[in-house]
Amino acid sequence: MTGGLQANVLKLRTFLSEVGQEGRRVIWPTSKETIGATGVVLITTAVIAVVLMFYDLLISAGLKVILR
Repeated sequence: MTGGLQANVLKLRTFLSEVGQEGRRVIWPTSKETIGATGVVLITTAVIAVVLMFYDLLISAGLKVILR
């Protein structure tokens, strides 16, 4: 039982060490790039929300006509 626990702890330490090494290799975006990407996401989300709202209103109006 203890041997299995020690093996799992060793695997966890190895995994976390490798995660740290990979994290240091990453080329992180600059704050300007992050702000630009966030803007794109917000604008895209707003446009999709408006399009979905339009379709929702259109379908609601159509169902009201059909169900009268």
